[in-house]
Amino acid sequence: MPLTGKHIHFMGIGGIGVSALAEMALAEGAVVSGCDRSPNELTEKFLAKGIEVEIGHDPGHAARADLLVHTSAVPEDHPELRAAGSRRESRGRFLARFLSARPSCGVCGTHGKTTTSWLLAHILIQAGEDPAVFIGGLAPELREGNCRRGAGPFVAELDESDESFLLPKLKMALVTNIESDHLAHYRSDAALFAAFDRFAGGVAEDGLLIAGIDNPGAAALLERHRGAKLSFGFSPEAEIRAEERAGRFRVFRSGRDLGDFRLPLPGRHNIRNALAALAASLEWGVAPEAIRPALARARGVNRRLERLGRLGSAVLYSDYAHHPTEVEASLAALRETHGGPLLTVFQPHLYTRTRDYAEAFGQALAKSDALILADIYPAREEPIAGVSSRLILEAAGKTNPGIRGPFALARAAAEASARAGDFAAVVFMGAGDIDEAARGLAAGEGKG
Repeated sequence: MPLTGKHIHFMGIGGIGVSALAEMALAEGAVVSGCDRSPNELTEKFLAKGIEVEIGHDPGHAARADLLVHTSAVPEDHPELRAAGSRRESRGRFLARFLSARPSCGVCGTHGKTTTSWLLAHILIQAGEDPAVFIGGLAPELREGNCRRGAGPFVAELDESDESFLLPKLKMALVTNIESDHLAHYRSDAALFAAFDRFAGGVAEDGLLIAGIDNPGAAALLERHRGAKLSFGFSPEAEIRAEERAGRFRVFRSGRDLGDFRLPLPGRHNIRNALAALAASLEWGVAPEAIRPALARARGVNRRLERLGRLGSAVLYSDYAHHPTEVEASLAALRETHGGPLLTVFQPHLYTRTRDYAEAFGQALAKSDALILADIYPAREEPIAGVSSRLILEAAGKTNPGIRGPFALARAAAEASARAGDFAAVVFMGAGDIDEAARGLAAGEGKG
């Protein structure tokens, strides 16, 4: 269906992914409206543009639209979906319209896909390739947006949580890593890994799979894949290989020295993300000489170890980490950057994820010098009996800080920092609304 002149209604238009799709539809000439459960900065942004946004859901929204776009979190019996009938489409299928229409690279994986997608897009922009972009975070270089209309290749972060990453036809599939996650949907790790096999097998006949060989799950995917493939990582077996050097990393392609590269983002995990973007850029035909200055000037995505300011003598960060491996990587990067004591303020995301990974979360968070734990952010889930943040607290071996609601965290962190006086860094971490508490603290709220 051509979009020009069509009325498309977006359920959850205040969400990061749906808001980007609404922007893309606007750019294609569609008439856009939206709704969400509560107002936020994104809904206010659309209202400022004169877009009709209603707070709350109503079947009448669907009656006025040619198409209703929704996320997989909306239940099938929702009155708005029932009212739309066949005039509805999932977020993933709507995105696939754009990706399947031109040469595209889809980026997915358990960790690092937002940063990797943005670094790839940033390189292509700086190299004059004019890419279209869709990512799951706000990039300062996109004017605090997360999509870009371009005439060149399409770079998109894809969502493996509901199998929607299987929908688009891709020229290039980039897998950062694969670890156990999303068991509420897949029910088993075997089913999750099988979905990634289908993703890799779904690239065009002349397409390419790029995957991180340092990660056992992605390395196994590479081994099983029978099509064209390219590996990246620190491993000696990687075709695109990095060696860390003081403040830089040196890159080799099949043994050929491509020289030193610099990345202003902290942590070994971000070098690996940059290496993935570099590998994909080379395959798009970008020369190392163009990649080098692009990476040196790269800025991160909001909420990915984003520096917000200072809290007393400590540097204050907001971070999106919500899986044990991500938590461990972020804390390691902060330790490497600052050296001194770390205070982590963590909000678990989802009851099912807390149930499945409480022990691993505890082990990762135990590496903080001090820990304040929030209640679980439920998102779309109902509570599960016996599952609470206390499972993580016990696994971490921490007994003194209590479990607090997210908006009591700013004051708690400020008080803890004032008592200690010597934290090198304070990080607010999680995929829920904890970022709002961090930004309130950065703005001076909760300090009194």
